[in-house]
Amino acid sequence: MRSPCPPPESPKPDPTPSSSPTSTSSPAPQTPAPVSPSPTPAPVSPSPTPVKVSVDEKPCTVEQNGSTANLGSLEGSCPFAGNVSSNNLENRYRFKIDNPSNISLFLDDVNSEVEMILYSDKDGTGVIEYQLENTSAIKSKTGMIQKELGVGSYIIVVKLKARETPYSLQIINNTSQIQNVGYLEEKTISKNGSISLNNREKFYSFQLANPSSITLSLGGVNSEVEMILYSDKNGTGVIQYQLDNISALNSKPGIIKSNLRVGNYIVLVRSKIRDTDYTLTMSAP
Repeated sequence: MRSPCPPPESPKPDPTPSSSPTSTSSPAPQTPAPVSPSPTPAPVSPSPTPVKVSVDEKPCTVEQNGSTANLGSLEGSCPFAGNVSSNNLENRYRFKIDNPSNISLFLDDVNSEVEMILYSDKDGTGVIEYQLENTSAIKSKTGMIQKELGVGSYIIVVKLKARETPYSLQIINNTSQIQNVGYLEEKTISKNGSISLNNREKFYSFQLANPSSITLSLGGVNSEVEMILYSDKNGTGVIQYQLDNISALNSKPGIIKSNLRVGNYIVLVRSKIRDTDYTLTMSAP
């Protein structure tokens, strides 16, 4: 009777089918596993956080609190890169002005419409008080705000208007960056400089002790550059009103001739299209 026992050992080949393609059914449960990576949308939240990019001059100090960047006292130029989307409808930038100043805000590098609004900050609490200015940037047009601000606290809101898009924002205190060339009578003063999308404007101021005929000449450019002459509000470096403006091109210098009274004046050189060097000559013979 024991001799028939060996045949039952033949079932040992049965394990071979277990290693056969039936084992391929085991990867089937792995297909739901890739579903777990679907939470990857979570990383979208950090992307809206504004990122400060490098600056040509002294950097600004920024404290980040969620989607709000606190710049403290605004001096010079502060450029940022950011993103708005359906998950992050707006980013805010808070800053203080310690002395009456002219500020410029530039919003561009968007691929969809984005709104920029300037508000007063209620007692520096971060609470919006009232709207001062607003503009929009689109792919073909930079959004720009230029305004004289008194001592106080302010908030800039960059807001989604259509669909998700990156953007570039530049916040500039123009008054703190003015180069004073002194009295212009019987002098010719030349200044060489460069402007770019990260450093769009240069300001110069001069004084006249006597009524004078002045000439401003802007040349040496390889792209369109605008030059504007302003009166200076009580010698404070704050723009009072515009007196004249002209553009310089690669083929033609920009020239302003004007008879000016005793007083203080400001000259603005502004990039219109792309990076370029320039030479500004100011004279009152």
